[in-house]
Amino acid sequence: REDDLIENCPIHIRGQIRNLGEVVPRGYLSIVKVPAPLPGNEQSGRLELAAWMVHKDNPLTARVMVNRIWLWLFGEGLVRTPDNFGTTGEAPSHPELLDYLATELIESGWDLKHMIALIVSSRTYQQSSHEEALSAGLKSDPDNRLLWRQNRRRMDAESLRDTMLTVSRELKN
Repeated sequence: REDDLIENCPIHIRGQIRNLGEVVPRGYLSIVKVPAPLPGNEQSGRLELAAWMVHKDNPLTARVMVNRIWLWLFGEGLVRTPDNFGTTGEAPSHPELLDYLATELIESGWDLKHMIALIVSSRTYQQSSHEEALSAGLKSDPDNRLLWRQNRRRMDAESLRDTMLTVSRELKN
């Protein structure tokens, strides 16, 4: 529900609620050139902001989401600084792949299950993680930035528990 009073907000200097700066009109990131209607005075603008974020001409949201999915599945994102997609963050290791997956996410109607299925069915995801058999690649790309092997990852406690319950046939659906 919208508040009765719709207004612009002041800047909170250093994020502190009592240290207020100048009042800033509601709007969007000026660096992302996506046409969007500015919120009127009768609404807070949250609906307009959501529509702007998922607009087909705004690739940033889809790229961040795809990178998060990749990070969750592989242990490291295509952009290794997932919390910083800006100029001070690391560049993507495979920008064309990131753009392709972001476009696929948008065209699938933001279907996360489709994205996960697409990634886990890829040859990249299904590669071996045995370093001994792939020792030649270790010398040229020890950090696996070129995705020539699967990264080893620790299994989290929940997955370990579910695996043990599945094997013992005690897992309840």
